[in-house]
Amino acid sequence: MALISKEELAELVKEALLKAGISEKNSSIIADAAVQAELRGISSHGIQMIPVYLERIKMGGLDPLAEPAAEKISDTVWNIDGKGACGQLAAYCAAEKIIKNIKKGIPGVAGIRNSNHCGMLAYYTERIADAGGIGFMTANTNPNAAAFGGAEKVLGTNPFSAAFPTEGESIVIDMATTSLAKGKLYEYARKGQKLPEGIAVDEEGYPVTDPERAISSILLPFAGYKGYAISLMVEMLSGVVTGAGWSKQVHSLHQAPDRQQNAGMFLAGIPAGLFVGRKEYDRRMAEFMKEVKGSRKAAGTERILFPGELESEKRSRQQADGIVIEDRLLEAIQNSSAC
Repeated sequence: MALISKEELAELVKEALLKAGISEKNSSIIADAAVQAELRGISSHGIQMIPVYLERIKMGGLDPLAEPAAEKISDTVWNIDGKGACGQLAAYCAAEKIIKNIKKGIPGVAGIRNSNHCGMLAYYTERIADAGGIGFMTANTNPNAAAFGGAEKVLGTNPFSAAFPTEGESIVIDMATTSLAKGKLYEYARKGQKLPEGIAVDEEGYPVTDPERAISSILLPFAGYKGYAISLMVEMLSGVVTGAGWSKQVHSLHQAPDRQQNAGMFLAGIPAGLFVGRKEYDRRMAEFMKEVKGSRKAAGTERILFPGELESEKRSRQQADGIVIEDRLLEAIQNSSAC
């Protein structure tokens, strides 16, 4: 394992992306998104994705020269064409449009089509929260999961994220609608770790605990029909509503490197104080958090946490001490940047 500062890691990733033909500005955005995922401990969406992006550029599935195009529908709505570029660029563009509105005290909504994998959704919703807004985002992926009661891959891992500003660190929710994000399977496989049951099944419905097998197996939604319903919501918002692909119209990040993914995203933000004013919002949020955190703890529980709290604490530690990265992954990025 290697220990590296966030600045060194970002520069290393940026160099690899520059070598692949991506502009300096866009390389910086993609590198920052990957490093922020590492800082939060979401390594499944961190720099392990960079070699995947580089391979997709080589095979034609990603256009390194493309720039997302934003069409203004109204003062609060944008239609963004990702143009087949890295998904981070389209999502960043959407978040920046929304943030500009947040700073004016008005909501913003953006739909994204013709896009690719955008990394960790929390990267974008937390940016909106840092600007004083409540951020919400959905993104669809190629089919990996069955419908509730089905036996065929028809829905993606379909993550969603929401972020709420507070007087301290933002409350950040970011989760897949399957029991495990697809990127986590590759991480388990890379580390040679066995999966717990309840993550994936084969075509006969038997549990799969080998991560290599699980990558091509059928993933299960979290909480049964409830997770399935939320996955449908994500698919409709990200794909059907925005003009992007849905279900089997979205291509695999890993298994179809020569094809644009045709993925979609939906982003929205409202000023945190839109209804009650920011000062009153902060007071109410602090009171709410105190009540939840101060509630009676179950046996063996040391403290009650809010979503994203552990990730925020890990980010603080790694910003001070450095980021722990697997040697072979770091070498893969270094070799890419040296080509």
